[in-house]
Amino acid sequence: MNKKLNNLIFVWLIMLLTTMMTIMPLPDFFYGIRIEWVAMAVIFFSIMNVSLMGLIAASIIGLLLDLLQGGLLGEHALIFSVISYLSYRFRFQIRVYPDWQIMIATLFLLSFGNLISLWIRGFSGRILFVTEEWISILIAALIWPVFMRVLQALQNYFVED
Repeated sequence: MNKKLNNLIFVWLIMLLTTMMTIMPLPDFFYGIRIEWVAMAVIFFSIMNVSLMGLIAASIIGLLLDLLQGGLLGEHALIFSVISYLSYRFRFQIRVYPDWQIMIATLFLLSFGNLISLWIRGFSGRILFVTEEWISILIAALIWPVFMRVLQALQNYFVED
């Protein structure tokens, strides 16, 4: 198969894997601290693999996540589209940063997505400020370098010829 098709299959397999990791049931101890795996994958593919992860792909995976989680239809689609646009827009600046600065940029992008979610929940009348969501964003930013290196290694192994 050609490289572009391999890349497309790889991107969608990773997106489906991160979606499964997001909706996977967790023990009660970890229930509030659920890492945003899909948002992290959207950021990674928008920065590192821009040809195949765009606003439409982010919206589709967001709608799929909304359907699977039973939330407001379009909430995650809007969040992932905004995160994808911002990470795509600043991809050249973010790529040249050292890992700790990319980690901070990821923290800002995930925090902005959480603020959009809080805003949407406020409009729908079910506003609830949950501290665990912010802790999970901090944990996601802390594990970002490992997540990024694993996805880069997988991409190099499966896609590169």
